Amino acid sequence: MMLRMLVSCALWGIAIGAQAQVYKCIDSGGKTTYLQAPCPSGSKSTAIRRTVPPAPSNSASPEEGAENGAKKAKPSGPKTAAQLEQEFRKRRLAQEKLRKEEELKQANAKLREQNCRNARQQVVNLGSGSRQVRIDETGKRIYLDPSQIAQETANARKLVDQWCK
Repeated sequence: MMLRMLVSCALWGIAIGAQAQVYKCIDSGGKTTYLQAPCPSGSKSTAIRRTVPPAPSNSASPEEGAENGAKKAKPSGPKTAAQLEQEFRKRRLAQEKLRKEEELKQANAKLREQNCRNARQQVVNLGSGSRQVRIDETGKRIYLDPSQIAQETANARKLVDQWCK
């Protein structure tokens, strides 16, 4: 019981010491000093009390600010760990999205290049002058006549125009 009282008194003394008063002292020469003890005689003394302002309330919803035409005010002071984490995650998601878009662009460019190469090769093959053969659904060979070759050549050139821009 006595030990508990002694510990309680010691903690009370520490708590009182943490709330020390600060004095602003201005001497006769105009020099300003700050002390934890009262100012010496012959100096102008002012006690300073530091209070922490309350955190701004976020009671106004974003819709209210938008209705009034007001811009959203940025909070003053350092950001909380949760805000920093949220911003980090937003940046990471944006980077991931950009990376995926870039990969998709590269895959599309590669596909386009391959289709262009195939279409050009088809035009070359059709214009080679050799007999053109196709195989129908039954597996039978069909030889193309000159009008069919011309038609397929025109289609192949359209594909070149489409893929080789």
